Amino acid sequence: MDVMPKQCATCPFKEDGCKEVRDAVIARSLEGINQTCHSTGAKYGKKDTHLCRGARDFQLQLFHSMGVIEEPTDKAWDAKRKELNV
Repeated sequence: MDVMPKQCATCPFKEDGCKEVRDAVIARSLEGINQTCHSTGAKYGKKDTHLCRGARDFQLQLFHSMGVIEEPTDKAWDAKRKELNV
């Protein structure tokens, strides 16, 4: 599933985003669950189409701080994903 190119207007990871939702998404991310963007798909009664950019940026920062990827970017994650055949 593609990742949103930028955070949506109501992304919980924005500075003024909903802290409770952000904390719940972070908890799921730490369990290895990717978060779909709440402004696409299910909101409109359709299948989700994109992953949350804010949640992905959190994951990238985490992977980088753990030394899993060399920099906190989609490009670095994609290279690691291909290396791991994931």
